[in-house]
Amino acid sequence: MNEKLLKDVVVPGEVIGVIEEFLAGEGTYVDGDKIRSLRIGRAILDVDERKVYVKPMIREELIPGRGDVVIGDVHSLKKDVALVLIRKMENKGVIFNVPFHGILHVSQVSNRFTESILSAVRVMDIIRARIINNKPPFQLSIKEKDLGVLLAFCPQCHNAMVIKDRKLYCPACKIREERKISTKYSVNFKL
Repeated sequence: MNEKLLKDVVVPGEVIGVIEEFLAGEGTYVDGDKIRSLRIGRAILDVDERKVYVKPMIREELIPGRGDVVIGDVHSLKKDVALVLIRKMENKGVIFNVPFHGILHVSQVSNRFTESILSAVRVMDIIRARIINNKPPFQLSIKEKDLGVLLAFCPQCHNAMVIKDRKLYCPACKIREERKISTKYSVNFKL
């Protein structure tokens, strides 16, 4: 096999080629007309087959995948999606130095109809979610009872909110807000 190093270090989601030039090999995925890295590693070109692949630099079990339970914070919101920075893979006890990106769609909040993502999560909330796909950006679900918001902060004073009458309540500002609260919610939560 005739190999050529394309790039010494690539990260998940990084473009390493286009489908007009190469075939997508192991450790890559196709996104439109681009070939992106699925893992942290070295981008290698198999010259004979015109196939690009990523040789892993870290153990594969340290990369999240379908079924993993992860913890992250809500970074931004739109009407029907939340962008989540995944900071920990709970089921494997791994904390990431560089977070992975996750997307929580409103359809993955509950088994019942939810009109807006704002009724489930807000920016700065720390959530516990399950990954439902195998490539970045990771699709997340909080439908299960123990998934959802682990810790929420008041939008005005930024104090931790407590649960009162099955809603979140800020003792300082007296604000009440609704979220999809995990059964593991705690004002003492630590990553």
